[in-house]
Amino acid sequence: MLPVLFSLVYTSRAVAPMTRDDLRGLLHQARTHNTSARLTGILLYRNQTFVQLLEGQRNRVEPLYEAIRRDPRHHEVTTVSTHEQLDRQFPDWSMAFDNLDEEPVGLPGYSDLLQAPRSSPSSAEAGLVRELLELFDRGR
Repeated sequence: MLPVLFSLVYTSRAVAPMTRDDLRGLLHQARTHNTSARLTGILLYRNQTFVQLLEGQRNRVEPLYEAIRRDPRHHEVTTVSTHEQLDRQFPDWSMAFDNLDEEPVGLPGYSDLLQAPRSSPSSAEAGLVRELLELFDRGR
């Protein structure tokens, strides 16, 4: 039997606008934790709104999500979807990140996928990122 992975997508609102340094710190923290926990995913930020997809073993994703829900830096944490899957959508990204408000942050994990499509992400990854972006435009 193949191991089953768990995927969770949520949105949240930052309590205050995130500065470039705030986002750098958040990205570093996420990448460090996710690498050690064997989690992958993507984090998008625009206009104080986050959309994040986390994927990995359920017993690692769910505790992280509960910690995120309690994090005082944001509120209105809303689960968008959860599901089980056999393969990772973002197998090479311990945490891909895109700040849609500013220029690239120039850090490992930052992706310019949406500004300058390139060949490194798979078409499935690109499609999923576009679907996540649609969440920003739905009543946010």
